[in-house]
Amino acid sequence: MPILLWFKRDLRVHDHAALLRAAAGGAVLPLYIVEPEYWRLADTSTRQWLFTADCLHSLRQALGELGQPLVVRVGEAVDVLDQLCRTHAIEEMVSHEETGNGWSYERDLRVRAWARRKAIRWVELSQSAVVRGLKSRDGWAARRNRSMAVTPLQAPLALPPVAIEPGRIPAALDLGLADDGCTDRQIGGREQGLRELASFLNERGRVYRAAMSSPLSGERCCSRLSPYLASGCVVGAGGGSCPGGKA
Repeated sequence: MPILLWFKRDLRVHDHAALLRAAAGGAVLPLYIVEPEYWRLADTSTRQWLFTADCLHSLRQALGELGQPLVVRVGEAVDVLDQLCRTHAIEEMVSHEETGNGWSYERDLRVRAWARRKAIRWVELSQSAVVRGLKSRDGWAARRNRSMAVTPLQAPLALPPVAIEPGRIPAALDLGLADDGCTDRQIGGREQGLRELASFLNERGRVYRAAMSSPLSGERCCSRLSPYLASGCVVGAGGGSCPGGKA
């Protein structure tokens, strides 16, 4: 039986502790859940979904090259997870702990309660120095420094295939998202994120300190990495992703 790997804000195969943890157990069912309720929130938008969809296509290709493409399902998280775990006799799932908003935190609480009821082992791994439910900052700096100093992890060499229909990555209209008129949105995906990083480090960032404050030059001369960090297709030092990021 496969281990279910739930992708959230970690849309990559490189430096991915949860992927390596799942792959060490054998077959992996890599899953992304498109949650329509989330995309109706006030802090989401059509352009953000289109960016996310780009990232999903990129991740699906990267996982497919390892042997098992990304599985995409649309629905409420507990319903999707319950159906897949019953169909594939899954007893364990792995994910990174998500740094999102109040909605995603409450969703994770519902998933945790479901996993306990169904005796599904859910392993959540940290991918940043953010600590849920932090009671005291004592010792946090040392933890943060250890996180920043961790050596990046390599992607697994291969993933055994699982007999499952990958599913379609929905279009914006499928989620009830209207065209928001953004004609110059950023393109998602790891490859594009790495290109943005390289252009900032090698070209655009040369005048960053002066140009970032100007409305005429700031758009081009800032890093433009926020959405790539937020989606986790590109990671910062220590594997951390940024919870914000507007595509």
